[in-house]
Amino acid sequence: MGSPAARGPSVVSTSPRFGIGYLAALGSAAFFALGGTIAKSAFDRGVPPRVLAEWRVLFAFIAFTLIVAAWRPRELRIRREDIVWFAGFGIFGMGAVQWLYYEAIQRIPIAVALVVEFTAVILVLLYARLRGRKVGRPLWYAGILSLAGCFFAAGAYDAGLRAVNTDGVLIAALDAVLFTSYFVLGERLASRYSAWTLAVYGFGFALLAWQVLQPFWTLPWTSTDSDVWLRVTGVVILAAVIPFTLGFIALRLLPGARVSIVATSEPFIAAVIAWAVLGQSLQVPQILGGALVLGGILIAQTHGPSADSV
Repeated sequence: MGSPAARGPSVVSTSPRFGIGYLAALGSAAFFALGGTIAKSAFDRGVPPRVLAEWRVLFAFIAFTLIVAAWRPRELRIRREDIVWFAGFGIFGMGAVQWLYYEAIQRIPIAVALVVEFTAVILVLLYARLRGRKVGRPLWYAGILSLAGCFFAAGAYDAGLRAVNTDGVLIAALDAVLFTSYFVLGERLASRYSAWTLAVYGFGFALLAWQVLQPFWTLPWTSTDSDVWLRVTGVVILAAVIPFTLGFIALRLLPGARVSIVATSEPFIAAVIAWAVLGQSLQVPQILGGALVLGGILIAQTHGPSADSV
């Protein structure tokens, strides 16, 4: 099976396809950052992480299925041999990643959880190397620079965050491994299927897994007030439908390793949103972190993939 790199640009990083891929990945990170702020407000109103995670999956699946069935029904067809890959992608790369992230930030500061989760950037590069694909030195620099930027942008340098809950860190570490599967499996499937197909089956398998852990009829449908439902709607649209659509488009245009590097911009974007919307302070180290992430993205963008590299 070919990779997006094999289909798309080789070393010419100025290709419109290549640029659109980076813009889609950046847009995805921006909406995930905005959605995270809304999710935190839902937690503050008593919504358990696993409940919000399942509602997010359930309503996103319904939305994508209705859209695709009405306008692009052909996109619902997949090959039998790819079912297991879609199952792994949906259950681990989509459903479990968000649930574990929500569980982690209930135990440890968001900054720490994000830094641990985004070690997936290095894990994706290591996986590609172990699979025999070339990982150029500039891309290693880009990954390390972006991860360092993530550390500062998230505010993890704060001494008050050093004493953290061990269980929370372990959950975030497991989340990083599963986050790696999102990029790896997503790239594999995106070489054959559209963003719409990935969305329907990814959320579909995630929803099936939730029925084993927490059947949808056991959710607090009648005891949830309108204020919380408004936030759930925001999470579904801004933290699921829009960012996953953009992310899947990015995975069709770029290797997963490069999409993961752009994803590290999420903490800085979240800090900017908190500064602009919530009036929170934006400290100098956070601005420095944003600059480091941008530097990593620029390094990756100016060293395009070849047919056998990421």
